[in-house]
Amino acid sequence: MSNGHDYSANHEDSSAKGKNGEGELHTSKDLLKKLKRYGISGILSYGLLNTAYYLTTFLLVWFYIAPAPGRMGYLAAVERFVKIMAMVWAGSQVTKLVRAGGALALAPIVDRGLSWFTLKFKFESQGKAFTAIVGFCFGLALILFFIVTLLWA
Repeated sequence: MSNGHDYSANHEDSSAKGKNGEGELHTSKDLLKKLKRYGISGILSYGLLNTAYYLTTFLLVWFYIAPAPGRMGYLAAVERFVKIMAMVWAGSQVTKLVRAGGALALAPIVDRGLSWFTLKFKFESQGKAFTAIVGFCFGLALILFFIVTLLWA
């Protein structure tokens, strides 16, 4: 159950030239534009990498880079969460090009995975399967952020 994309027809081959004529892309916008050609699978690929980035970076900063003592109180824990998320977001701006490139490389694999997931769990469409995966990612992130912040309160 593919989404109907013929990737060999929709995508430039590896010999295609980028903006500088040497096959290189200059900005994350260029990569995101190519990623959009994969449709829902490209969006999901980028979203999965973003989920992995935010969860991993948040946990690394919280526990290893800027560890904090437990029992700091609810307000202090929430303030700490907001500060750490601001740092993680700033880091995400620096790594956007790498994540977009990774998402572009993973998009064909994510497309096959989305097709498998749609069939395996008997979703009516890939759009509904996509929604379920996105909901799971958001839910996982919210639960993790809430539990970690609450445990340190």
